[in-house]
Amino acid sequence: MALALCKSRHGLTYRVHYKCERTLSQTIHESCVMHRIAIGGLYQESHSFSPAPADRAQFEAGYLLYGEEIVKTLTGLNHEIGGALATAQNHNIVPLLYGATGASGMPLRQDIFNTLCAQMCQRLQDALPVDGVFLAMHGAMVSEHIDDATGHVLAQLRTIVGPQIPIVASLDLHANVTKKMATSADALVGYHTAPHIDQSNTGARGMTLLLKMLNQDALPTMAHVQIPMILPPENGRTTQGPFSEIMDMVKSLEQKPGILAASAYAVQPWMDLPEMGCTVLVITHNDLPRAQQEAQHVAHAFWQCRNEFTQNLLSPTDIIQQALKDPNGPYIISDSSDSPSSGAPGDSTTFLKACIDANLNATTLINILDPNAALQAQSVGIGNSAQFTLGASLSNQFYQPITFKATVQSLSDGKFRNKGPGFRGFEFNMGLTAVLVHKGIRLVVMSQPVIQWDPELYRSQGLDPATAKLVGVKSPAAFRAAYEPFAQKVLVLDAPGVCSPNLKTFPWQRINRPIYPLDEIAEQGLSPGAKPFSAR
Repeated sequence: MALALCKSRHGLTYRVHYKCERTLSQTIHESCVMHRIAIGGLYQESHSFSPAPADRAQFEAGYLLYGEEIVKTLTGLNHEIGGALATAQNHNIVPLLYGATGASGMPLRQDIFNTLCAQMCQRLQDALPVDGVFLAMHGAMVSEHIDDATGHVLAQLRTIVGPQIPIVASLDLHANVTKKMATSADALVGYHTAPHIDQSNTGARGMTLLLKMLNQDALPTMAHVQIPMILPPENGRTTQGPFSEIMDMVKSLEQKPGILAASAYAVQPWMDLPEMGCTVLVITHNDLPRAQQEAQHVAHAFWQCRNEFTQNLLSPTDIIQQALKDPNGPYIISDSSDSPSSGAPGDSTTFLKACIDANLNATTLINILDPNAALQAQSVGIGNSAQFTLGASLSNQFYQPITFKATVQSLSDGKFRNKGPGFRGFEFNMGLTAVLVHKGIRLVVMSQPVIQWDPELYRSQGLDPATAKLVGVKSPAAFRAAYEPFAQKVLVLDAPGVCSPNLKTFPWQRINRPIYPLDEIAEQGLSPGAKPFSAR
């Protein structure tokens, strides 16, 4: 492998990764029609400032699949592996291990990461020989002892299969693409949508590229540009706003002859790591200079629109007053600072307290993580009332527990399947779940955090968001795909929390500096001594 470091005219540094030893004639199994392809993945999004746990229980509440369980569970779903399996249905699939957390959290416990990585490596070792490897990864996974856990997994698998076997990995749009990731894989293929609705399509794109490599139709050369900025996700949608323009450039580029794949990564912004930032990655067919030029072009456009990502935030009181003045509904409230899919615990009381203080009679749907309160509701029983102490169950750094006198309306096992475009068909598990009611407030109390992209979270508990006045959703952007079709208005809450879009408020210690918006960076470029892209 070779690595080039170059400077752009705006002072941005880009890294170019390419294979200097591979030739088309060296591609294995040139004449085979059926290829033997290993499939697996580890999907977890880490957070440096969150108290939310990241251990084996989170994988067990999400997906922890071995061997044929992968094919049986993920076939037909809107998932990267589902899309990859559909694309490679005429080939010999060797399923390894797939682990995915239902919600993000702090860096993974060292023991669970070591175990899962070792199990995947052993399964690949036992499966040899294989013609290629496809992995579904998030790209922002951090372990307690390894900053770049995704890169570590890819490097370990590369050691097992050797330099000539193609490895292709799909990545979330919020991946933190590192040097090790780009030099360990032959190709990295990212989502094109936020809200994320193209998981299956991304898997299909990645598998298509892998098959082209195996059939000698593609020789990837990859340019990797890391930009000195981190951005809050609230305004990072591909449906409208500044990031939609960047992604339009990416998708248009991918349609051009000679371009095998193109991605722009808005990065998970709450990771305090030395190698960190938004990224553009372009893969060409055996044309490194073009990959470099195209990636640099998109990266410049991305950098120049950085100031447009600021999101308008409203206080809880302003939101409630605005909603009550409008005869229509529902108002969908993004409590993004407490989003489990971004790494928050899901136990914030900020919006709930405001609704209680407002003595709301209008139907208001809210949810909160509190396993002890769910157990109390089970003990109290359906139809009975009690005073509950709720919230701040994992941390009281930003908010405090509150008391809530309510009636237990229902109890359930907390399982539901998404029916909207994001992770359609996937089952999520909130654990023991109770609905507590007081006047207009319907509070869903869950025992385990889940990704809150779909109204089925509420519908599974007998609640209809479409007929409510106010609906709280703990997600910065991905919920919009399923909620906006029936929303009167979507507003973003200004609240404290570990996933606050106010990035300057966090106690950064290790992140590469200077970086926007933590530092002011001149429009015409960085100072000659600055190193915005750390290559540790």
